[in-house]
Amino acid sequence: MGHKLDRIMYDVSVIYIALPVFIFLAGWLRLVVAIPVCAVFLISVFLMMKNRPEPVAWHLTKAQWRGIIASLILLAIWVFFSGQGGFSFQNSDYQYRNAIFRDLINKSWPVIYANSSLNAVSSSIAGASNLSILTYYIAFWLPGALVGKLFGWYAANTFLYLWSFLGLVLISYFLFRTLRNSSVWSVVILIFFSGMDILGYILITKGKLPGPIDHIEWWSGMQYSSNTTLLFWVFNQTIAIWLAILLIMNLKNARSLFFLYAMLLLHGPFPFLGMLPIVLWKAYQGYPLDLKRKNAKMVNVPVLFFRWFWDGVVRAITFENVCGGISVLLIVYFYLTNNVSGSKYGTNTQTTNYVGLVVFEGGLYLLFLFAEHFKKPLYWICMGSLLLIPLFRVGGSQDFCMRVSIPALFVIMIMIQQSLLGKADQKTAAEIAEMPAVPETPVRDAVEPEWDAKAPEWDAEAPVRVPLIPDARNRTVLTEGEKKLVHTFLIIFLLIGSVVPIQEISRSVVFTLPAYEVTKSAMISAGTALQDSENPVLVSVGKSILKQSQYGITWTDSVKTLDKSGTDLSNFMGPVHDSFFYEYLARQ
Repeated sequence: MGHKLDRIMYDVSVIYIALPVFIFLAGWLRLVVAIPVCAVFLISVFLMMKNRPEPVAWHLTKAQWRGIIASLILLAIWVFFSGQGGFSFQNSDYQYRNAIFRDLINKSWPVIYANSSLNAVSSSIAGASNLSILTYYIAFWLPGALVGKLFGWYAANTFLYLWSFLGLVLISYFLFRTLRNSSVWSVVILIFFSGMDILGYILITKGKLPGPIDHIEWWSGMQYSSNTTLLFWVFNQTIAIWLAILLIMNLKNARSLFFLYAMLLLHGPFPFLGMLPIVLWKAYQGYPLDLKRKNAKMVNVPVLFFRWFWDGVVRAITFENVCGGISVLLIVYFYLTNNVSGSKYGTNTQTTNYVGLVVFEGGLYLLFLFAEHFKKPLYWICMGSLLLIPLFRVGGSQDFCMRVSIPALFVIMIMIQQSLLGKADQKTAAEIAEMPAVPETPVRDAVEPEWDAKAPEWDAEAPVRVPLIPDARNRTVLTEGEKKLVHTFLIIFLLIGSVVPIQEISRSVVFTLPAYEVTKSAMISAGTALQDSENPVLVSVGKSILKQSQYGITWTDSVKTLDKSGTDLSNFMGPVHDSFFYEYLARQ
């Protein structure tokens, strides 16, 4: 696979994030607004696709090809048991996710409800009427909803499965690209990465062990979700965010950075907020703020800081960032600010187990990542994010903590993979000592992804470029023994953390297998055989299998539409009356 595949995967990734936003702009806005905005948007997408990362040439062995095929199979199974498509057990959150998806398919856009329950919820809002507009982060469903309008509910759900699978394939590709290593273990870590909830759970319950299909991530009263939990419960806020993080890490400059960031707001405002420090890091990557003395005089720090800040702004002034990014950001902002729950915010009072949450869900990983990653700004961004996020709350639940943390947790996973699998840290101490010092005056066009700063060329034919990094000769270098020790601890932490993903997957498997006649018959046959054995342990297992064979569940779909009374639906909508978006921008 050569440069062409690399270009195709980048272009498809941009389209993957942009297509739902384009459907929203075309389907929700009145014609006089939609035409110019969509034109600007399409031009911005085209310019972003032209501003590709430097190409990477892949030369794969047969073993690596087998790893890629195994990775695709693992991803297909992972998405299958997530519940998307209705092929397997769906967790309780699917009640409202399916209702939103069905309303997007069956109702005209924008989706309007004659919902009397919202009137009670928003009675404090002056002039609230019984009409309300769907105001939610709906981007992920929109391509599938368009398919559903043409071909129906089941076709839409099949497309949703394929759309999620495509997203995870793109994520895996850019993981391979960032690591410069196409290893199936990268996908395994993606699936099973989690904080060490089991340790917190055992501590809180004073030694009690959870069941194999329990959901234990609420042990602290707050939650930093595992990757599998995110896919199985809030896929709509997750997949596009993961992909965007990897795109940002691979972008060669900031020419389309803000445009990419603006598109993420419709995919989820909470992870959008968590992305902000990562976006700022990328905007100034390779342009450090130098506060050293010059000519024996102290630097005028405020002036120097302003110049440094303004240079970053100037670098980002492009058509796609200014015209495309600002127009998308403002329109989506006006759309989402109509949401009733979004107006409820403040400090989080449920922080009794704050220390345990930070330590077990990310702190131990960061401790053992310190030696290899402490000079990376992303390391400190992750640490600061995980320390601050639990202190705040928006809405009536812990969604702020659970979802704003998505980017930081994903970057921690990437750093773990860089340490264990990446070919980014292969230079020896002697090679580093021979590296020339970086000149004081940076070359603006030399901004590169972090792995370019340290990695030997993956392919001899690939272009060689020198990035801007601090003097590499002064870096702390671990001995091979120290690296092995650090990596051993990271692997142990990953294995401990895998308990939660295993529980999530096991729950789905347990409730999915009896839903299909073939697997149900196999369970009954196996359970009967074990029950008829003379071994007491096997008899008990057989009875358990026979009992479980009666509980097959796929669809969690009792809420057919949000257009109903008597339910608090403030998380999903806002009043039409006095809505700037509906009165001035939305199609009537």
